[in-house]
Amino acid sequence: MKFIPTASQTVGPFFSIGLAPLSQQEPEAPESSKDKITIRGTLCDADRSPIPDALLEFWGAKEFARVPTSEDGTFVVSPVLPAAQYFDILIFMRGLMKPVYTRLFLGERDAALSDPILKLVPSERIATLFAATDGSPNHFVWNVVMQGENETVFFEF
Repeated sequence: MKFIPTASQTVGPFFSIGLAPLSQQEPEAPESSKDKITIRGTLCDADRSPIPDALLEFWGAKEFARVPTSEDGTFVVSPVLPAAQYFDILIFMRGLMKPVYTRLFLGERDAALSDPILKLVPSERIATLFAATDGSPNHFVWNVVMQGENETVFFEF
């Protein structure tokens, strides 16, 4: 019997080749709408080395956005702010047999603490699930650490 790798097992060049047009586009400029936001960040490993050729999917109640990381591990996405003030995130990358799942909160931390999923997270790790503002209206920064110190919280699904 011959085994053929699945898409999840061929992530590296599979995403790089298949999503080249997406990764070459300039990030969408935020519209004047108060609901349009920009999220910038870096995906890195335990040594804080950037992870190129990964893919992040942002899932909101009525919003979906898919963005690759660049050679320096950075990503930029400009979705509409979800009413729930958070996105469910799937991260696909080489070395993973299936994507990892996390959540990104954009609002005030105190207001979000009533969210049932945050009650599952130790208080000292909650910060990894919140984006910081970069000083500009509707602009956020969220860095993802795949493992090690300050590892982003990931959930089973």
